[in-house]
Amino acid sequence: MTMNILKSLSLSVLPTTQRISPEQHRRNKLLTKLAEQKLIAEADREGILPNIMHRRWVITDGGSKALVDVPKRIKRWWFQDAVGNCLLAIRYGNKVLELEKGKGAIIVGKPDQLIPTIDKIIAAINAGELDALLSEMGLTRPIRKVQK
Repeated sequence: MTMNILKSLSLSVLPTTQRISPEQHRRNKLLTKLAEQKLIAEADREGILPNIMHRRWVITDGGSKALVDVPKRIKRWWFQDAVGNCLLAIRYGNKVLELEKGKGAIIVGKPDQLIPTIDKIIAAINAGELDALLSEMGLTRPIRKVQK
């Protein structure tokens, strides 16, 4: 009797999940971090504290768990040198990307040029100009052996 009910339903083939390429995954990861840096730079320019939140489970006073928004601690990728120039280092994971051999920082100049510089870097990532560097960064991780 239940077969009649199932036959009355419209069935379809389950679509497979579309996997993105490793290059696109690395780009997306770096673009997400650069967007956070841009938000921090915009907040600094306006003289306010950045409001970047992430969700976290905490135990309330009653002993139950609750999902709350807490401020996300993000390290700035830029700093000023002794002369007063603003320098920006692009980070992937915990390592600085060397855009040229031995050069890991971009000279931005004045701090008000930081946001346009981040926009140029985002455009370069979308164009695929950093794919070779990002793939090298991905290959430095040790490969874990499968335990049997």
